[in-house]
Parts: sequence; structure tokens; C-alpha cells
Amino acid sequence: MDISVFILISALLVGLYSAINIGANDVANSMATSVASKALTIKKAVIVAAVCNILGAVLVGSHVANTIRKGLIDPSQFADKPNYLLFGMLAAVLASALWVNIATYFKLPVSTTHSIIGGVLGFGLVSVGFAGIEWKIVLYVVLSWIISPIFGGLIAFTIFSIIKKFILSSPDPITQTRRIGPFFTGMVGFILSLAVIYKGLKHLDLDFPLLEALLISLGIGAGGFFLGSFLLRKYKESDMDPYYQVEKMANPLQILSASFQAFSHGANDVANAIGPVAAIVVIIQTQEVEMQVSIPLWLLLLGGAGLAFGIYTWGHRVMETVGEKITSITPTRGFSAEFGTATTVLLCSRLGMPVSTTHVAVGNIIGVGLARGISAINLDVIKKIFSAWIISLPAAGLFSVFLYQIFLLLF
Repeated sequence: MDISVFILISALLVGLYSAINIGANDVANSMATSVASKALTIKKAVIVAAVCNILGAVLVGSHVANTIRKGLIDPSQFADKPNYLLFGMLAAVLASALWVNIATYFKLPVSTTHSIIGGVLGFGLVSVGFAGIEWKIVLYVVLSWIISPIFGGLIAFTIFSIIKKFILSSPDPITQTRRIGPFFTGMVGFILSLAVIYKGLKHLDLDFPLLEALLISLGIGAGGFFLGSFLLRKYKESDMDPYYQVEKMANPLQILSASFQAFSHGANDVANAIGPVAAIVVIIQTQEVEMQVSIPLWLLLLGGAGLAFGIYTWGHRVMETVGEKITSITPTRGFSAEFGTATTVLLCSRLGMPVSTTHVAVGNIIGVGLARGISAINLDVIKKIFSAWIISLPAAGLFSVFLYQIFLLLF
């Protein structure tokens, strides 16, 4: 077998392995609250997450893949030695996947974005040195990790505070749910469709200008409003506690927001698996380091399929930690957290910012908990999660350096 064919097959397998582990660890970000609130069973959650992750990866995923592939290290530094970049990217993906695999085994929700960036920086430091790293890009990425959970947490805090004030604290919460609920379904439909339609369908040769995308999204949002209104009017009241009934009425809304979040996860985190693989494929095909290369559709499909398989096999392990151990989750709280996370991740994805979905999701769950007071948060669990986050980047970086040196010795 030709060495380039062997390396290409190896790269694709490593990228698939990485995508599987990302799906297994990060499914908790989108589905944990739905399972914890009993809106979905685990079986249904993994099916919904798998489908939505594939759609997000294929329709919107290429934007962030470009940032991971050629943002942190300038590829032109490898113009006279493209194989060094090839082996470095291969080491980065495998290192990230190994660390995420270990974390998932211990049921720790770690940042797969941290891991792959740690892997890229690890081989970058030993191959081109400190001066060869685009530190402005690194700073931009790190700031996004800090800003995004705060921003998302504020969204979740605000949404749940509105629900708490105008629905849960009202004398007639069921009537108020029928009045206000449709606005939330419309809002989800508008934001999700806008994220997809506006510059998100280029792989399908569809590129709508902003005004047209806004009008189409407004139409879809209006459809979501009327659908929500129809479903809520059909709900038959019972003699049970009205607040329990409100939470039950919120189940479809939480499932919708969970699907929204799973879609955004596929859009953002598929880059962690296929971004470096895209660089490897281009180098093997051209024997050159290209500065501008589009991410092929088949590679996005491969990454999306890997995410789905990981969700199906090991996705339940981290769900327990995120969905049940941080704070108590109900459908209204779960919707607030999921909507805030999905909105933040999709916005950052459209801007090409590889944010940590894990950071955003945990930040939103904390935001929802804080809406009920600091006592509603399990601080011990938060400390453990934060510790795992701190370890992720250096752990993946060290794995990457070790693997990079082995690849150079072998090939």
C-alpha cells in the first residue's frame, strides 16, 4: 500500500474516532436536561441528538472547521515540509480523542474544543516554536471560552426569570402558559432557521442575502408561534397541581430546544474532529500546504456520522453528571438552559469562533440555578467540572507532543 494512502486512511479513522468520542462526551450538553426532566427517555434522546447533530454538522459545520484548521498555526510555515503539518494534525486529533475518551470513561464533561486546540498547540510548539503560533487567534479563542458561558448564562437566567415571573408566579399559570408559550416556540423557530438559512446552506448551493433570510426566518418563526398556540390550546386541564401541569405543557418546548441545541452542537463541534483532518486530506491530495481550502461535504458527513455513533454508544455516561448533579432540572428550567446554550453556540459558530459547547451548557445550567438562588447549585460538582476543564488543554497538548514525535520517528 502506498504510504500516502495509508496515512489518508489512518487520518480518516482517527477523525472518525475523534468524532465518536466528541459525540459521547458532548451529548450531555444538549440532551442531559431533557432526560433529567423526563421530557425524553435516554433512547429517544440519543436518536434526536444523532439526527440533529448530523444536520448541524452538514449544514453549518464548515465555518468553524476553517478556524481550527488554519487559524492557530500559519500553514505557510510548513510550505517546504508539508508532511510535518500532516503528522502534527494527525497527532492533534488523536491526542484530543484519547483525552476525551478517558474523560468520558470517568463521566467527566470536558471541553472537546479545549482538547483539540491543546493538541494543535502542543505539536505547534515543538514544530515551529513559540513564535510560530498565532497567539492573537489563541487569545480570541480563549476569550470566547470565558465570554460565551457568561453570555449564555445571562440568556438562560433571563428566560427562566421571565417564565418564573409571568407564568410560575401568576395566580393562573396554565392560562399564562397558553398566552406566553407560543412566543417561545416562535422565537426558537426564528433563531434556528436564521442560523441555518443565512450563509448556512452553501454546501447546497443556496446563499440567501440577510434580508431574504430574515423574512424567511420570520415566516418560520410565525409558524412556530401558531403551532405552539395550537398545541397549548389542545392541552386538557386536570385536577392535578397546576404547576406540575405547566411543566408537562413545557415538555414539547424542551424537546424542541434540545433539538435546537443538538443541531448547534453538530455545527460547532464537528470542526474539532474534521478541521485538522481537512488539512491532512489537502496535503495528501496536492502535496502542498494550501491557504484557502473548502471543507468537502463528505468529510462533514463523516464527522456527523461519528458524532451520532458516539451519542448512541456512550452518550448516557456524561448525561447523568450534567443533567442531574449540578442543579434540579424541570422542563421549564431545561428549556431556558438549552435555548441559551443553542443560541450562544450558533451565534459563535456563524462568527467562526470555536467555543466550548460544554462551557456554554454548564454556564447556562448554572444561570438557571442562580435564578432560584445560590443554594440551588451543587458547588462541589461545579468544582470537579472546572478542574477537569483546566486539565484538558495541557493533557491533550502533552499527548499531542508524544504522538507527534512517534509519527516523525516512524515515517
